[in-house]
Amino acid sequence: MNAVRECVVIGAGPGGLVCTKELVEQGIDDVLCLEKSQAIGGVFADTYDNLTLTSSCTFSMFSDFWIGDGRQHHFWSKQEVLAYWDAYARHFGVFERIRFGAEVVSAEPAPCGWRLVLADGGEVLCRRLALAVGGNRFPNLPDWADDLQGVSVLHSKDYRNDAAFSGKNVLVVGGGESAADITLEIARVARRCTVSLRSSAGWILPRKRGAMAADIATHRGLYGLPREFGIEVSRQIIRHEADYDDPVHDAAAKLNARVTAAYGVWSTYGTKNFSLPEAVARHGCGVVAGVTGVEDGGRRIRFADGEVLDGVDAVVLCTGYRSRLPFLPEPLRAQDPRALYKHMFHPAYGDSLVWIGLARPGYGSQFPIMEMQARYFALLAAGRMALPAPERMAETAAADAQGYLRQLGHSGRRIRNLVDYHRYMDDLAGLIGCMPPFWTLFLLRPRLWLRVVYGATQATQFRLRGPGGKPALAREILMKLPVSRFNHVVKVGLKGRLWYALRWPWRPRPSEPAEA
Repeated sequence: MNAVRECVVIGAGPGGLVCTKELVEQGIDDVLCLEKSQAIGGVFADTYDNLTLTSSCTFSMFSDFWIGDGRQHHFWSKQEVLAYWDAYARHFGVFERIRFGAEVVSAEPAPCGWRLVLADGGEVLCRRLALAVGGNRFPNLPDWADDLQGVSVLHSKDYRNDAAFSGKNVLVVGGGESAADITLEIARVARRCTVSLRSSAGWILPRKRGAMAADIATHRGLYGLPREFGIEVSRQIIRHEADYDDPVHDAAAKLNARVTAAYGVWSTYGTKNFSLPEAVARHGCGVVAGVTGVEDGGRRIRFADGEVLDGVDAVVLCTGYRSRLPFLPEPLRAQDPRALYKHMFHPAYGDSLVWIGLARPGYGSQFPIMEMQARYFALLAAGRMALPAPERMAETAAADAQGYLRQLGHSGRRIRNLVDYHRYMDDLAGLIGCMPPFWTLFLLRPRLWLRVVYGATQATQFRLRGPGGKPALAREILMKLPVSRFNHVVKVGLKGRLWYALRWPWRPRPSEPAEA
């Protein structure tokens, strides 16, 4: 009879690697990671050729594994981030716990916990099961996609490069980060490129401002303010882009003006590259509203703003993904992340089942979130912490969902795993007990405090204390990380703090939109 494993992790992408590592660090030695492919990286290993991350190395790194000096403002390519994860896994001994070529076709509850059946007929039993397979597996297709019988159709999942689109009339549907990069690639070679946006393309920010990674400004100095202040933040960012007197920045400002959500920049997701405004300003890419009609097999397409696109040759659908795990029992296959406790735990299964990576940050990076989730789960699995009662978990999940939907509005309803990065990270840090000691740092280590508050809110600051803390290593790494310049972001943050000090409780001015 098969021995019962303490924990099985499905997937050797970044979430699976960090989860396996954290479990081992908490003393759970009997961990098996199952990966259906022959390499690590998960969905990131199977993406378009020129993928470049939209979060800097500073933000994307795991907390306790340095990126290398001089890389703080760099943005990894696909090959570079896979190399970093490979080095991380080797450093922490994760590879020896991975079984490659092991595809799970069924996972069912069992008396011991879980019974897994593999594609080769093998069986694995475990007490706890961690799902780290990512959400970008099953394309989400619009209802009208079936009408595209007379044109070439491709979902972004299958896009690799622009070779097939040279000289074509191409419609790109969607405006997220991948959509923006794909649109720019196609706009450079296509006869005509048009992008369809139902509302906005999220809030568009550059990867870099000068030589500095722009996401260094995703710090507590600004993001520590109440979210209703996002109205004023949005105004200041649009004004700043317009001040450049540059067509690409002008295009970004116009695209950001399409965001009409209650709290502006803080009521949507970030599109952290300037690819779409560059496609518009430099390559004549058109912007139209959502698709309302498909005629002549897709050769003619109508849009909600009255525009009509004729002679379409190809349509690229950057329309996201459906979160579905077909090997789970039916009620769990299409699990709504907002019904899970902290986007991780189903109240009926407690800590015997966890989702790693089912929280997508509007800004910041998903990799620190995966690590924080893994740390929390590892502490639970090691018996050092305990989950609340199932009823309390369900109540908390409902309250969290209500809060996120109130803040994120349409984006939060449509993107069910979308969360506010700072609030989510601090929430988990509060549960773990690893929030940075702000006052101690301010009084005794002011230079370190400056990096914690006005440097990127990345994962290392949560290693300064608490379970899983590595204070000496954390201080060493943090002192190598950059601090935001005294720029428009810092200034609007200081303005907000002064504003709240003088006008508390702050309310939108009559000309400002109130929460719907």
